[in-house]
Amino acid sequence: MSDIQVPVFRKRTFTLPLLGRSLAAAGISMPVLIHALVRPSLSPALREEIMLAVTSVNDCRYCSWVHTGLALENGVDMDSLHALLGRDLGSVEEREAVAILFGKHFADSVRQPSKVARDKLRQHFSDGERREIMAYIHAIYFANLTGNSADGVLARLRGQKTEGNFLVEVLAALLGAPVLGAIWLNSRRSGKPVMAEL
Repeated sequence: MSDIQVPVFRKRTFTLPLLGRSLAAAGISMPVLIHALVRPSLSPALREEIMLAVTSVNDCRYCSWVHTGLALENGVDMDSLHALLGRDLGSVEEREAVAILFGKHFADSVRQPSKVARDKLRQHFSDGERREIMAYIHAIYFANLTGNSADGVLARLRGQKTEGNFLVEVLAALLGAPVLGAIWLNSRRSGKPVMAEL
């Protein structure tokens, strides 16, 4: 009998209510997201910083792999990227820091940002810019927990204990399968497979 203890998989995954709320929010904000990807009000660099801030809380390896690369391609310099991932925003302009910290707070609070945080965002961004920020946040939050739910399923298959609901994790993994599969294929072509992080 082996004394080796397999660590418990503890990343945040979907509950059924959280999946429903996140899927609805991502779906409702999809037209704004599509418009923002074609004609953004905010810089692509800020978009990626917001997405990485949410991802830094939820710890989705798929989203981290994709958006770290996109951040570098969209003008986020290495010092800013390291500061962002290390959560030191001293070198970031206040307006951008508000958006980045709001994304982080949204994820930390499990989709329940405080009134103070919402008011701060309102002080620095127009209605259209806030809709764009929220579209980015809803999309990446949904993607993060989809990736983590898929990893929860993989953890169970490896015999690892998890804290999530298996059926909800499977449902989320199936919803995200096309995107997660594309990320996996792309990472293999790049020579830095995301699956190596398991």
